[in-house]
Amino acid sequence: MGSNKNENQQRSDDTEFVAYNHDEDEKLFKQDDRIELNIPLDEGQRAWSVIGKKKHNQLFSMVLPAKEVVPGWLGGRILKSADVEISNCITLPLPGAAPLCAIVATRDIKEGDEVIQGVQPQPNVLEELKGIVAKDYTRQISMLRLQIEMACEAASTSVSETKDNSSPEPLGPFHQINQQFPGLKRIHQDPDIYAIENFLTENECDGIIAKAAPHLQPCLVQNERNGKEEQDPVRTSMNANLPQVEVPTIMKKITDMACCNVKQLEILQVLRYKEGQEFKPHTDGFSGPFTACGFKQSTRLATIFCYLNDVVQGGSTYFPELELDIQPRKGTAVIHFPADVSLREDTRTLHQGTPAIDDKWMLTTWVWKTERIDDMFAERKLPS
Repeated sequence: MGSNKNENQQRSDDTEFVAYNHDEDEKLFKQDDRIELNIPLDEGQRAWSVIGKKKHNQLFSMVLPAKEVVPGWLGGRILKSADVEISNCITLPLPGAAPLCAIVATRDIKEGDEVIQGVQPQPNVLEELKGIVAKDYTRQISMLRLQIEMACEAASTSVSETKDNSSPEPLGPFHQINQQFPGLKRIHQDPDIYAIENFLTENECDGIIAKAAPHLQPCLVQNERNGKEEQDPVRTSMNANLPQVEVPTIMKKITDMACCNVKQLEILQVLRYKEGQEFKPHTDGFSGPFTACGFKQSTRLATIFCYLNDVVQGGSTYFPELELDIQPRKGTAVIHFPADVSLREDTRTLHQGTPAIDDKWMLTTWVWKTERIDDMFAERKLPS
């Protein structure tokens, strides 16, 4: 990070940023080559305490117009102009993820045309585009915000340089569920895994599938190389979110059984696995406090998934460390504990959804230690 402006030349509520490869590009960065962006930084973000009050720290963006273009990267190729007739794009802070910004076209840009940034966009245009970006890229922006918070958060503990040869402290205690819940059976001990047959009725299973089917989408992840969203290579199923308000009786059963409130539950997900689709070996927990899915500095204490249809061939849930294989049965719920209440991950709960032969439908959610507080993941924002 570097500075090319005195503090008194900046607006009091702005911080300037640009990303570049320090090792390869530092020698190329000259003051005349920089395009500076004034991006408001939200005081409510964790990044504010690290960046917001340090005006001498600036991260530059869009530099060196003569530099060779890299596929998927516009930095270094964008010129700027105060002439509205010439410019065809603007940069704007991503709502909820500043200081990161988006490059947004203000009119059609044909392939091969020069990309020219307008330096003084009309306020109404700016607000309209911010609204469009916030609506169309909610998921991506929330993940970017998470990455900012993780990058800027100060380390809470120091790592010892000396090797600790002592035995690790045993895991536990784990989240307590309602042992008196009707039909609850422990199918594995240490780590404990439970099953409840007929947790969901046939009508509830069929209703969930009918609600979710029109909204199914591929499970996507962002390709770190090109920035594009692509099929998740680990989970190849289709999924859809299910608002809690649409299944009140099921929510009551889940909270009664799991001894939690609705705000501790992650957004309900409905998954469909077609022939050949799978969920490769993974754990559901995190090692230590984690911020994700609307929860901050917390972790998943319990996994709850319910099979929505009978599956004769393929698609079992297999715990390789435990040699436990569970064949899907309509209405059956399975509960396990990916971390203890001290937020330590239990890697023994490694599991996978084996490749499907018959269609497999599931409803899944997770109990977190704390409540879901991030408005980006609010239930009211889910499509009904």
